[in-house]
Amino acid sequence: MVFDLIEEIFLVLITAVLIDVMFGEPPNNIHPIVMVGRIINFFTKIVKKSSQNIQKGFEKIMGSILTIGLIIATGLIVYFIIVQSLHLLGTIIFVLLSAIIFKISFSIKAMENHINDIVDELNRSDLDKARNNLAKIVSRDTKNLSEPKVISACIECIAESFVDGILSPLFYYGILNTPGAMMYRVANTLDSMIAYKDEYYKDYGWMAAKLDTLLNFIPARISPVFLIPAIMICQKDWKNSIRIMKRDCNKVESFNAGIPMSIMAGGLNTQLEKINHYKLGDMTEQLSIQKCMISLKITKIAAGICIVGFIIPIIITLNYLSWWSLFFGF
Repeated sequence: MVFDLIEEIFLVLITAVLIDVMFGEPPNNIHPIVMVGRIINFFTKIVKKSSQNIQKGFEKIMGSILTIGLIIATGLIVYFIIVQSLHLLGTIIFVLLSAIIFKISFSIKAMENHINDIVDELNRSDLDKARNNLAKIVSRDTKNLSEPKVISACIECIAESFVDGILSPLFYYGILNTPGAMMYRVANTLDSMIAYKDEYYKDYGWMAAKLDTLLNFIPARISPVFLIPAIMICQKDWKNSIRIMKRDCNKVESFNAGIPMSIMAGGLNTQLEKINHYKLGDMTEQLSIQKCMISLKITKIAAGICIVGFIIPIIITLNYLSWWSLFFGF
């Protein structure tokens, strides 16, 4: 091989980030995660139709089989592809193929694009279009939200997506390379599609919800290590971000999302609110479009800190322990 194995792993990481920054997400008609979503919908319809005359536990069992089976199958397929490309096709193909697959697991650019679309509508004073665009990235009802509530929802999404859209995929890449990152992404997709608490999904999506919570447990709890320095770099109130995190992180129903959201609320000295659910932070300063854009800047800086200060050291440490040689079969 032209490069040492660890250099190839670094090249995959760098190339994947560059692909994301330059091109963002692939079109939906060829996006692998969209295809995964179709598989989930296909089996969901079959199970729901079959469960009408079967005992209640059937849905929980079948939902668990789908969740675990799809995640494991994804990991095995991706592992086979990248290992075979490394052994048979060489360094360049391995790096390019792995980078393209790895990029699918995380998204820095997509959230920025979604937020920019909403901000553009707010700047044009078209609140209805801003609400419609917001509805694409949140599960709450956006039809009657005021402009401050739209901005609040945007900042909440940005903060939460730092964990499940950036940090967690990077974390699992650092441990299990591209297969680990893709397994996480499939778990997160299952959570977003079937892990609801309504009557239709509560049994079927039980395993998806539990597994997503488990997989995000560590990333969510190390997120302050990256977000707080990013808040400091942006010259915002990092001391208040710590205070609000300690006070408000458990106010959110999600076991993990309250941590990055409360940090962001404290750092921006404002209050984030989902009506009838939670309020994070104190309204020391009013919500504004500028604060929304600063929150984007904070997450991008935090992503950089994470890669340089955490993921790369993990990769180096595991290389020292000969993990990557074992992992790739050398």
